[in-house]
Amino acid sequence: MLLNPLGSMGRGVKSRDKLAKTTLHMQEIFELTAPFDGPELDIAHIRFPNTHGKPLAGCEAGTIIYVFTPGEVTVCPYLVFAARTPQSRHADAEFIVGNIFTDSDIARRLDDYRFHDRYRVGANATCSACSMNSGCGKGCPAAVVAAGGWIGDVDTEQCPISTDTQTGGRRLLPLMPA
Repeated sequence: MLLNPLGSMGRGVKSRDKLAKTTLHMQEIFELTAPFDGPELDIAHIRFPNTHGKPLAGCEAGTIIYVFTPGEVTVCPYLVFAARTPQSRHADAEFIVGNIFTDSDIARRLDDYRFHDRYRVGANATCSACSMNSGCGKGCPAAVVAAGGWIGDVDTEQCPISTDTQTGGRRLLPLMPA
């Protein structure tokens, strides 16, 4: 079972203020559903508030292929949705490798794309200085892009040691754990 709250990218960009639930409400949903996670039912809580101070999950871009109805193939649909938000600094074309209807070499394009060779998730002073750095997956670059950041910036929405102190520049100010 996939539990994915309304996000601030894609269709959620215009309705989040009206429809999104509070952090407390999302924590309650997590606590109510977590006991059902087990061998017969796998529950994936996607982008739920990180209230337990755990390291972040890693990015799966490039491991799951997504095809849009017009045929565009992407390494991550969330990166495309995020790039289409008004505040994004990235273009959606950065994450679309081709089209299944027009590109006969789509398999090669997918093999050659290598998201994590092109971008370095967690490439910032906060992650570098963090005691959880080696065990942290650095979160979701799509969330960073949707928030107007660059891939490599801190996933401030989920990071247990940072706060939303993003500057107008390319990187966040270094933050130390309390």
